[in-house]
Amino acid sequence: MNAAHLHLMFNHLSLVGMGFAILLNLLAVFGKSVDIRKLSCWFYILVGLLAILPVATGDGAGEIIKNMPGVSKDAIEYHETWGYLFFYGAMAIGLLAIAALWYTRAKEGVLKKFNLAMLVLAIVVSVFAFQTGTTGGKIRHSEIQLQH
Repeated sequence: MNAAHLHLMFNHLSLVGMGFAILLNLLAVFGKSVDIRKLSCWFYILVGLLAILPVATGDGAGEIIKNMPGVSKDAIEYHETWGYLFFYGAMAIGLLAIAALWYTRAKEGVLKKFNLAMLVLAIVVSVFAFQTGTTGGKIRHSEIQLQH
């Protein structure tokens, strides 16, 4: 297994994880369970940590693939830009989740407001996640490039 394999495996964990975190957060915002609200925070922290892995393996994957026929260095750079936007967004949500858990340990009533803020931010960051996945797929998946 090389860096390209690891990069593909790890990026799916964080991208799909963000989707699950958003679904869980929807339950937290519209439900009444404080435990679900806290679990949502922990899941955002996990996604933030998982987002480190594709960044850590991205350069190695780029080195492996950059000289292959049909691979555009511009496509790799474009993908990297979106990847960093997703990474920093996931980190911001993870830090907000840590702040929410710390700040609300004595004031659980405020946790719902934190969950709402995380949800809004996560929806924006999910656009970055979508673009990261799409631009990464276009590097080697020519069928994606057929879209107009």
